[in-house]
Amino acid sequence: MRGPRENFITSTKNGVKVNPMDTNIKALAPVSALFHRLQHEDFETSVTLDFKPKSEKELAGITCYQSERFNYVFGITKKGKDYYIVLERTEKGASKLVASEKISLSKTIKLQIVGENDNLSFNYTVDGKSFKNLGGPVSGDILSTDVAGGFTGSLIGLYSTSSNDIVPN
Repeated sequence: MRGPRENFITSTKNGVKVNPMDTNIKALAPVSALFHRLQHEDFETSVTLDFKPKSEKELAGITCYQSERFNYVFGITKKGKDYYIVLERTEKGASKLVASEKISLSKTIKLQIVGENDNLSFNYTVDGKSFKNLGGPVSGDILSTDVAGGFTGSLIGLYSTSSNDIVPN
């Protein structure tokens, strides 16, 4: 968004590396996110992350994005010495932590988003087998042009930042 992807995307033998920028998803500036347009209200997507944040300012995960003022961020960050999975909703520029949970990051973690009608479920697994929901189903209404305005429609993408401001509970 607002910048060339070649500046922060690196292809590796294990997949794609999204190098974090010093801006977060709420900035009206280039951010380190690689987007795909959401074309259906019923969908399922997942990503396997090999990521251990070094500080509370680092976060990586997935974003459901309509604009910098209307989005969800679902990802991994750090608080103190502990790792957390977080879900944040930003509506009309006001951000609210929906849920957070302390997790063990001994291996990779798989994040999944399932869209059904107007509901989104944010799920994760640390064992690669059983998914656990974070925050229950939430409304995807903030991603619609009816609510958020604009004309670009909804996007979903890989996201990382070194300017995280989401604080887990």
